[in-house]
This record gives sequence, structure tokens and C-alpha cells, in this order.
Amino acid sequence: MNVINPIVYSTANIRWLIHSFLLCLLLLQVTKANGQKLYKASWKQSAAVIGGSSLLFGSGIIVEESKEPFTVDDIALLDKNSVFRFDRNAINNFSLSAKRNSDHFKNGIWAVPFTLLLSKQGRDNTKEILMMYAEVVSLNAGLTQITKRSLGRNRPFTYNANVNLDIKLEADARRSFFSGHVSHVAGLSYFTAAVFSDLYPDSNFKYLVWAGAITTPAITGYLRAKAGSHFPTDLIMGYGVGALVGYFIPKFHTITQKKNINISSNDGKLGLVYNF
Repeated sequence: MNVINPIVYSTANIRWLIHSFLLCLLLLQVTKANGQKLYKASWKQSAAVIGGSSLLFGSGIIVEESKEPFTVDDIALLDKNSVFRFDRNAINNFSLSAKRNSDHFKNGIWAVPFTLLLSKQGRDNTKEILMMYAEVVSLNAGLTQITKRSLGRNRPFTYNANVNLDIKLEADARRSFFSGHVSHVAGLSYFTAAVFSDLYPDSNFKYLVWAGAITTPAITGYLRAKAGSHFPTDLIMGYGVGALVGYFIPKFHTITQKKNINISSNDGKLGLVYNF
């Protein structure tokens, strides 16, 4: 019988909340800067995003726990031919070393956005950057977990006859869609690149930063596929969700952002102007 330690399971479920809480504590220690502000962020906005994300995450847990556990009979009935043809080649993949390496990317990316605070421009926007950081992490986690736990898609290795049965019976074996590793890495990578571009709009290094932001989640996705943990569609969706969250959170808070639609008057005639 596959028994999950309830303490360990609970800790894994709320790990992202702990990180967000620590970020909030860090914000309380930040002194008010006198430099140019590029972003506008408030506790009310961040609380709404983090609170809503928490509800998504919690709802996913409730939905998942209402489902019947995976059984040996369920495994025996799995048919690889029922898998979408585009995803089918992933079934034969399984590598613990690739899995460990993908974990390094997921864990290492936490520190990358803090490099933005090494310069004066970054420190002038410390509070706003940290608040946006917390929003990206929490929103991405909420969207990822509600989807994973609600859909309960089987991971590729559950169809692989060469993989140990105990691994297939773990609760995590039914959380394939979409990739949390890729969405997390993409979210913080794109967030870092977007903020770097705002801080240094004329820097030639921003192209290098964006190249890193684009390729890092792609490499993570390759490792997750090689590990047998995800189908290609899981990785594509995870990349897309994380990239959108990481890119648009800073845009939402940008002070200099122009309104897309304006009313203009010319020769007594009114018109709408859309700014690209």
C-alpha cells in the first residue's frame, strides 16, 4: 500500500505560500527609496493577487483529494495508444538524473530576480520589484496547481512498462498537465528580463538577458521530457502560462504605460486612437 506522510504532503502543498510570506516579511525591512519609480504597486493589489492565487491552489487540493487514488488495476488498464499521437514518444522516456537536473533549474531560478536589486536603478524600485516577484510566484503556482490537480493527467512514465510500480502509484504521477517546473522557470525568467528591460531600456545586454530568459525554461522542459515526467503539450502550456505571467505582471504595474485607447479631436471631429 502506498502511504503518503501527511506532514510531508502538507509541507509540499504550501511551500509556495511560505516563500511568498517570506517575501512579504522582507518588504517590511525595505527603506523608502528616493530615486525614479518605474512601477506602481500597492499592498492591496498584491494581497488580491496572492489571495486569489491561494484560493486557486486550495481549490486544486480539495478537488484532487475528492478523487479516488490511483490503483494497480488503473495502471494495468492504461493504453499508450489512447495518448495523443504528438505526445506518444514521451512514454519511453525515464531518467532520474534528468529529473534531478530539472530540479536544479527550478530551485536556482528563485535567486535570479534578486540580481535586479544589485544596481541603484533596481534598489530605487526594491519594494515594487519584490511585490511583483511575489505576485508572479503566487499567481503562476495557483494557475499551475488548480490545473494539475483538477485534470489529473497521467505522467508519461505511468505508461512505461520499465518504470517501478511504486513510482506510478504516487499521487504526483497524476499531475502531468501542465509542467510546474517549466511554468515556474519561465515565469521568473521572463519577469527578470522584462524588469531588466524597463530598468535599462538602452542596454545592449538586454538582448542577452532575453536570450537567457527564453532558453532557460526550454532547457528545463527538455529535461522534464527526458525524465518522463511530461508530455510535449504539458511543456508547451507550462511555458506559455509562465511566460505570460512573468511578462505581463511588470507591464500591469508600469507607471509610464500608455493607455491603449485614447479619444482625440481633429477639426471638431472625435475619434479613437489605439496605441501599439
